[in-house]
Amino acid sequence: MRRYFIEVCYDGADFGGFQIQSNQVSIQGALEQAMATLYRVPISLTGASRTDAGVHALQNFLHFDTDLVISQKHIYNLNAILPNAIVVKGIYAVPAQAHCRFDAVKRSYTYKIHSQKDPFLEGRSWYYPFPLDVSALNEAAALLLKHTHFESFSKKNTTVNTFDCQITKAQWVQAGSCLTFDIDSNRFLRGMIRGLVGTMLHVGRGQATLSEFQEIMDSNNEQNVDFSTPAHGLYLSSIQYPDYFQKII
Repeated sequence: MRRYFIEVCYDGADFGGFQIQSNQVSIQGALEQAMATLYRVPISLTGASRTDAGVHALQNFLHFDTDLVISQKHIYNLNAILPNAIVVKGIYAVPAQAHCRFDAVKRSYTYKIHSQKDPFLEGRSWYYPFPLDVSALNEAAALLLKHTHFESFSKKNTTVNTFDCQITKAQWVQAGSCLTFDIDSNRFLRGMIRGLVGTMLHVGRGQATLSEFQEIMDSNNEQNVDFSTPAHGLYLSSIQYPDYFQKII
């Protein structure tokens, strides 16, 4: 039996999240259904990052084990079966012990905001028509690099062994009327990025000081955090693996 990673991208707007749920259409569920249709046997998938309902992904991975012969043409076949909102980008043979979730060494996310109403950004970016101090936003983002414990930014209906995250990049970038927040870390907590974005925007609008933002981080209390940031502005942009990951089918 061989192990394979499957690389996907998707528009999360019409899905109840990544992970299979009994009462919602999910990314993982749609993929398993498409693979069962193609291969005529059930195939169980394990996901690398469980994006929330409405969150998009430019790159995400799942892995599966099979004795079936996997070929390049199956990428085309799967994409023909899948809904248009999900695309298989590749299927890669990996060592048997490789794990798409636990072996990931870095995950990167982007949050997109636009300040001028634009029909072509609807559902792809958050329309936020308020003046923002980008320098203040980046000062707040710089504090994240000095912090490792992010319990304040974790929604409580989750089970994790640690709230520690090693953030290696946190940056706001302005391009015309569009503003993006890019963040890299070894791991993220449930709701963490949307909580960070929502809370930092208070700093950018002058509604909170950097000292107050630091106090929120130190409080370990999620009730101090603004989690109201909509899902449709958030993208899982990439996942990085160790050198064992070889694009071989």
